[in-house]
Amino acid sequence: MKNIVNPMKKAVKPFIIICSLLVPTFALADGHNHSHNFFNPKLEQLGNDIIGLTVCYKNGYLSDAEQEPVFENLIEYAQVSGEELGLFYMDRLGQKAEEIMSDEQGRQIWDQTYCAELTDSFLDTDKLAQKSMHNEAHHHHHDDHHSHSHDHGHSHGHHNENIDPETAQQDLERGRLLSIQ
Repeated sequence: MKNIVNPMKKAVKPFIIICSLLVPTFALADGHNHSHNFFNPKLEQLGNDIIGLTVCYKNGYLSDAEQEPVFENLIEYAQVSGEELGLFYMDRLGQKAEEIMSDEQGRQIWDQTYCAELTDSFLDTDKLAQKSMHNEAHHHHHDDHHSHSHDHGHSHGHHNENIDPETAQQDLERGRLLSIQ
């Protein structure tokens, strides 16, 4: 029985901190019976990284010791509260993350090398600052008609107009950029 419980704990643990902050918010949201349709734009940009970190944790490539500072830095970088991150995850990312994590083969796209780079980018505040400058330099405008579904469920936050050739090549080599329209 211990073997059945332990994997469940590992799958849920990354969001224990976030979800523990959400109890009052869930009660409030439940009382209003609505879903948030708009979140902080930085959270929207980080959605695929958040899923990536979750899948990396599930795959065993993000340690317990790393996950707390990673999510603390992510919260600070996005300039949101833990509650907002948790609501964003539950509203926008949770179902997709669960689908990926339940697909043994599919989640192997998030390999040890990719996860190490992703984790490092959120542990190192200098790299986060560079990510911010990169996103601002390449963010032209938000097109309400664009689709995130071109990637067969494995998007990593790239829009065609925002992909520099080096990033596209790295993602292609790692198998994470499944198709570009």
